[in-house]
Amino acid sequence: MANLCVRPHICHYPEDAGGQLDQPWQASRWLYEIDPTIATPMIRKGQQDFYVFEPMKLMDGTVVVPERWYTKPSTPGSPSSDFEYWGRAWRAHPVVSDHTRGYVVHMYETMEVRASQFLLLFPHLLQTYRMDGQPDPRNIIETRGCGVLPWTLTNPAVGNRWHMLARGHHVLSYMIWLYCDDTSGNTSKKWNKHNSFLFTAAGLPRVMVHKESSIHFLATSNIAPPLEMLDGIVDQLEYAQMHGVWAWDIEAREMALVIPAVLAMLGDNPMQSELACHVGLQGKYFCRNCWVHGAGADSSQRPDLAGIAVTNSDDDARSIQTGSVATDSDGSLHRDVTHQSKRKGRCSETMQDLVDRARRFLGANPPRTRQDMVNKLHSMFHEMKTDTGIKDTYMDVFVERILKHVKGIRAGSDRYTEVVSAITQGRPVEQFMSPVWRIKGLDPHQDTPVEILHVILLGFLKYFWRDTISRLNDAQKVELQVRLASFDVTGLGIPPLAGQTLAAPFVLYDLVPRECYEAFLALSALVPLVWQPCIDNIDEHLAVLQVAIDHFLNCTARWTPRWFNKPKFHIICHLPDHIRRFGPAILFATEGFESYNAVIRDHSIHSNRQAPSRDIARGMARCHRVRHLLSGGKFHARGPVNDEQDWLMPGSGVESLVNINIPSFCNVIADYFGLIDEPLTLEAGEFIFVTSHDWI
Repeated sequence: MANLCVRPHICHYPEDAGGQLDQPWQASRWLYEIDPTIATPMIRKGQQDFYVFEPMKLMDGTVVVPERWYTKPSTPGSPSSDFEYWGRAWRAHPVVSDHTRGYVVHMYETMEVRASQFLLLFPHLLQTYRMDGQPDPRNIIETRGCGVLPWTLTNPAVGNRWHMLARGHHVLSYMIWLYCDDTSGNTSKKWNKHNSFLFTAAGLPRVMVHKESSIHFLATSNIAPPLEMLDGIVDQLEYAQMHGVWAWDIEAREMALVIPAVLAMLGDNPMQSELACHVGLQGKYFCRNCWVHGAGADSSQRPDLAGIAVTNSDDDARSIQTGSVATDSDGSLHRDVTHQSKRKGRCSETMQDLVDRARRFLGANPPRTRQDMVNKLHSMFHEMKTDTGIKDTYMDVFVERILKHVKGIRAGSDRYTEVVSAITQGRPVEQFMSPVWRIKGLDPHQDTPVEILHVILLGFLKYFWRDTISRLNDAQKVELQVRLASFDVTGLGIPPLAGQTLAAPFVLYDLVPRECYEAFLALSALVPLVWQPCIDNIDEHLAVLQVAIDHFLNCTARWTPRWFNKPKFHIICHLPDHIRRFGPAILFATEGFESYNAVIRDHSIHSNRQAPSRDIARGMARCHRVRHLLSGGKFHARGPVNDEQDWLMPGSGVESLVNINIPSFCNVIADYFGLIDEPLTLEAGEFIFVTSHDWI
């Protein structure tokens, strides 16, 4: 907020861009689904600050209660900087009787209101309602369905609490992409696991959001598991959402009250499953987004009562053609049909079972919901059930402690109740559940979008290419290398292809079976649609994308249905929904975060190894401070925080370190802190080869 290089680019309001979609604030989650209590609660029109959940009067005399704010382009096709504010509001109907005078707010009757139609905000309405002969705007009730309820969204006598806390300053929501992953703290092959939380501002445009300078470090530990670390992060998040965070707005040149909120949680598939309290890809219900089930699950049984299937990932990590060991770390739910009878306690799968499983795999399945999971976790804690297919690693610690102390005691007895009460100490069950359920407005099942890096590039492409290479003999492998090395790259702006390391399916036309080659072609047609950075018409694009996904899965099934042993072939089915909710898939890709692992590893190597998480955190804090100063950010040195003169900027000597303009000279300092943006200049008719990392 205090950095002039970043602040002008941050967006705090969702945008209704019609059918266009190229930024997260244009997607449905930010525009329609974010809890209004953590979205930006105000807009400023002239000298008036209008807040949500407060009655206000329009130019035509109508009284409405706004629910949320958003923007629209002033004219169709105008740039994003040319916009106007709108509000989605409930109509308030005046009620006058012998006993009371007030308003009834119909929650089901919404209307879109342009900011230019606003006339009086709530405090001014209190001063004029008697002169206008209107009811008291502090006397309001709401109707939902067929019931009449008291107004609970705010204190109707004082209005929105942010109105009082802001004291005339801006109140802005700050959406973030929250990321968690594990990485090694060693440069050697010995695994030294560090779980790390990072975030980046979701309000930054696509070209900036995944830059290294835009990624911020939160916490890391080589001891604490992710959910225990998340507990501390959520504590601070809850406090900030209740009281706000004061920050210097360098663009408005005044203090602003910031409300942080999580737009989505990113990570690879195992990490997203753990964050969503999901058993993982090895469970019978292997999808964290829906209740699809595979082999071993009873189709007549309700999904929320299904058990957990623990399988051997070594069998799944073998090539279909040769059985050679693969490197897939995700594991698998299903197994080769021919090996089912060899598994102890498992019956063989018939052809009809395989067909039914494929239909479930590719078809629509009921989605998982936040409330269903919370209810089931409640019953798991009280009834000690372990056959639900849900895995809350945070709650498991407390459940195991209780099971240890009640061993040998009859369930339901007074002694049993006393032992459990002594451990829980009368605290509610919510305090023993995963902290992810305390993140306001977040559904960890639907707000963990498909991660295209691990699903497509390190999933389908890796599976197919490894299987293809296993099919070739030595002579064919040599021919494949020659074809790749001989490919004409003139005009692409890239060096010649490395035949020994590069995967390129377009040279396989006569080296693999036709079904295999068609699956490669379908995947090649799908990838550009997935990595589409700008979508002009979301409905048309998703229709084309859905056709491409269906065609790819059909070609894969014609090759061999055993590919559907891999859960990623089902996970890709959820991608169109996630694009509609969060924006183009490259927005929630994780390449930028993955590359940041090298920064964490570098700090780990240079720690004293006594308290690595503390040393890494301190090193990150120092780097962030230096980067902020070198990029021209302001900092508070003395005096009151709301006085602009007390917010200082680095002098010309500091700026000269990053503003050295010498041809053919690499500015090591600016490059290290990610402060160099090389301009892209092309002549007419020229083009360059752009990788997926360049797109984001």
